[in-house]
Amino acid sequence: MKDGSRLINNEGKRTFIAVNLDSKIKNALSDIQKNIYVGESKIKWLKPNLLHITLEFLGDQSPGQIEIIRQLLKKITVCRKSFVISLSSNIGVFPSLKKPRVIWVGIENGNTKLKKISEMIKSSLLKNLLLKDSKEFHSHITIGRVKYLNDRNILVNNINDIHLKRESQKINSIELMESKLTPTGPIYSIIERFPLVNH
Repeated sequence: MKDGSRLINNEGKRTFIAVNLDSKIKNALSDIQKNIYVGESKIKWLKPNLLHITLEFLGDQSPGQIEIIRQLLKKITVCRKSFVISLSSNIGVFPSLKKPRVIWVGIENGNTKLKKISEMIKSSLLKNLLLKDSKEFHSHITIGRVKYLNDRNILVNNINDIHLKRESQKINSIELMESKLTPTGPIYSIIERFPLVNH
């Protein structure tokens, strides 16, 4: 979650806005993690319960700021229809194949709608001074982080050889999430779910 925005307030709950994934997609991504051969490199694979699509990382927010965020998300979701996403068939890395640090799976169908919702959220947060800045949104699901890279070619070649089944799911809501950092890793919980309009 370190790829998020810098914020004004450094107290309160550590929060982010996300699209959560169903068990079918999580299981498919978990299978992919097991099939990526990394040799002697060390990859920290995200547990299935942590897999999601980040729309905006908010960082520490006070109770008052969280209430404003809740109201903003209600206004946005009340006019957005539910939609279907599907996984891309390929795996990507950030920041580049020459220096992979994050391993991710992209979104094919539904990518434009995810981006539109992200832009609406970003615009509202900036207008209400809840963000100082924010990186451009790229719809993806982080599945692993490179901790130690022994042979880049082994990892890159293995990633390039894997093709995912295009699993899909209907997105009926977005969630305001809390991230609690612990010695064994983050724990995510839903602060509030914001339904999209079913059609």
